[in-house]
Amino acid sequence: MEEEMKHWESTKATMGMVSGPFQSELLVCQRTNHIINSQGFWYCNPLDYAMPILMFQITVVFFTARILFLFLKPLRPSLTIAYILAGMVVSPSLFGKNNRYLAEIFPPEGITVLMTFSELGFMIHLFAKGVQVDTGILWRARRSELLIGTVCFFSPFLSTILSYFTLNRLVDLGGSLRDTVPYVAIVNSLSSFPVITLLLTDLRILNSDLGRFATHVSLVCDTWTWSLSLLAVVFRCTKLESLWSILFILTFVSVVIFIIGPVIKRSTRQAQDGEEEEVHFYQIMVILLGCALLSEILGQHCSFGAYLMGLALPQGPPFGTTLVQKLETVSDSLLVPTFLAASGLRTQLSGMVAVSSGYMQVIIIMGYVGKFFGTFVAAIISGTPFWDAVPLSLIMCYKGIIEVAVYIMWFDRKMIDRQVYAQLLVTMVIVTTLIRPLVAYLYDPSSRYMINGRRNLPESKEGVKIQILVCLHSEDTVPTMVNLLEASNPTPVSPISVFVLHLEELKGRCAAVLVPHHHLDRTASRGAGSDHIVNAFTNYEQSSGGSAVVQHFTAISPFESMHDDVCALALDKRTHLIILPFHKTWDIDGSEGFTKYGFRSVNRNVMSRAPCSVGVLIDRGSLGSAHHTAGGEAMPYRVSVLFLGGADDREALAYSMRMVGHPRVSLTIVWVKIREDQDESESQLDKDTMDNFWAKVGKSRNVKYVEETTKDGVGTIQVIRSIETAVDLLIVGKHHDPWSPLIFGLMEWSENSELGVIGDLLATSDFHFSVLVVQREPTAAASFPLLGLAISG
Repeated sequence: MEEEMKHWESTKATMGMVSGPFQSELLVCQRTNHIINSQGFWYCNPLDYAMPILMFQITVVFFTARILFLFLKPLRPSLTIAYILAGMVVSPSLFGKNNRYLAEIFPPEGITVLMTFSELGFMIHLFAKGVQVDTGILWRARRSELLIGTVCFFSPFLSTILSYFTLNRLVDLGGSLRDTVPYVAIVNSLSSFPVITLLLTDLRILNSDLGRFATHVSLVCDTWTWSLSLLAVVFRCTKLESLWSILFILTFVSVVIFIIGPVIKRSTRQAQDGEEEEVHFYQIMVILLGCALLSEILGQHCSFGAYLMGLALPQGPPFGTTLVQKLETVSDSLLVPTFLAASGLRTQLSGMVAVSSGYMQVIIIMGYVGKFFGTFVAAIISGTPFWDAVPLSLIMCYKGIIEVAVYIMWFDRKMIDRQVYAQLLVTMVIVTTLIRPLVAYLYDPSSRYMINGRRNLPESKEGVKIQILVCLHSEDTVPTMVNLLEASNPTPVSPISVFVLHLEELKGRCAAVLVPHHHLDRTASRGAGSDHIVNAFTNYEQSSGGSAVVQHFTAISPFESMHDDVCALALDKRTHLIILPFHKTWDIDGSEGFTKYGFRSVNRNVMSRAPCSVGVLIDRGSLGSAHHTAGGEAMPYRVSVLFLGGADDREALAYSMRMVGHPRVSLTIVWVKIREDQDESESQLDKDTMDNFWAKVGKSRNVKYVEETTKDGVGTIQVIRSIETAVDLLIVGKHHDPWSPLIFGLMEWSENSELGVIGDLLATSDFHFSVLVVQREPTAAASFPLLGLAISG
């Protein structure tokens, strides 16, 4: 042991003292025979070896982060903040003050391995984010977005510099602070596109009007940031070195964009089977490491080459989606948290108590203030409403993993010292933690849907045009949707405007999309089956003889906020009815097929927020199948309306009124009554509605009226059973009086609350006809989930 100590002392004296990860000295080497893997605690301490100590460090960080996230949950923090705080907690500033703990759990050589591991994770993460970026947003950006994005970058830069000169006139800040301020100004100006889109996604406003606006603004600001960050590194060299550096960087960028990107795109199109796709993925990873290495050789951070390569590759499905799914599975769940925790490990809070740190803190805060007010003023000048400009300005002040990476990079390269690094990181944590709940409180995209009230179906009469928004997420329900629209009887004097919205989950991209379908080629890759959907509805439009007009739209957004696209389009087009497909499908034999739970949440959110009436179509193919006689003559659509009373049933009756004049529609009205009326006012309103219906219908041969009386829910089921063999489509309202005897005993088995009691009953596999569940307005259960739970209980 004494010989080893003497050897270590001589080695340290020979090599000198250098700065380590968070201490002022560095353990240069370990004199062990097995430096990576241990032989077990029977022979040695496993924590003396690289692999066991790395796994233990990651485990400690994960548990600490989750505990902190649990305690901070009322503030709605992001996991990014939780992992940074976890790093601070286990760093020398807190737990690390115990020398034995620090020597055993986070020795210098162990920290070096951890940070190398985390840097690799960040590089892969940034590459995946680059793949998801739609660079075309820059070319499509409006003047207001370009203006706000530019002001958003330069306003904190100027406010930081002005704050420094103002303080320097009052107090001599010293030369070291003067050299640091330009880098602080640049990093304060950051509003990273991947970070902003992640915040918008977490807050479920990515595809809202403000979310799209903030996305475009952040990309403009991000472009300025990357450009000036590159120049800042280049101009650290001499004049001749700067020229060569610029030349090599431009060459590197050109090679990635014009050679590597097109080559990978071409090889992607040539990949046919799974084996070729796997080989293709390995090739991409090797090229990624090569680009990152060249970036380091040219004096840039390895993430620059990774991000640049990601930008050069196609975003969205199929390539971008597949690639991002493979990378993010490990990167976001393991490697990125380690990187964030490593940033907290570098922090020494004790350095923030110096006098100079107070002046620097003022300069950093003024950067945030300058960004907020600069963005706010530019937004107001550009015509942005006040209550949109405030959350937009807060969003632009939000910071995340990209900013943390810049702090680390500039700290490692001695552009900022340890004190400034700690102040930047701590200030970021505090500001970011406060911004999330503030934005969530100030901006609710669904509030504007209810400003002017809800639009219901108008009375059916000549000269009245109705507008219907049809939502689709696959080709399966297209035949039934088309036949339902045809049965709605569009005529030249009573036409129908149809807006077809193809819904796709946001995968392999950062920015949400809501565009007319013919613009999709310039903004995103076409989803599977979208062209077939367009062709089917185009054929329907052509066969209608001008009585129906169809427009096609595509929305690509997360499931959590997809309802905003539906409601926003319905509000913009002033539709009377939204038709949504049910989240379950059925096979040909009547058995239950696929269940898409993501679309179930979409349907629920639309029904609770829509600015008009909503219908959920349970498609079993009966209305979409072709009914023909032996001679080839088309059979009629057999449509029935189950009328139990209430606003939603009256809305269902109003929709069926349009079908009366269609020569191929056989309509049956089934009014189920209780033997003793308990609600005379509701009953009288239902009677007036039915009388009005018959006054308009007259003596139509295609309409049949059936009146049934029952005393409980079992009798209601028997009524439905009596007509099930003679119906292709049953239309029923969603909400019924929970105290009505007509549904007594049926609520105990409710599974799909968005369909109501009767709709949920008809969604079971016991029935084989299609169902349209109509809702006129949000029910108490939809608007207040706890009340709905109490009723269903």
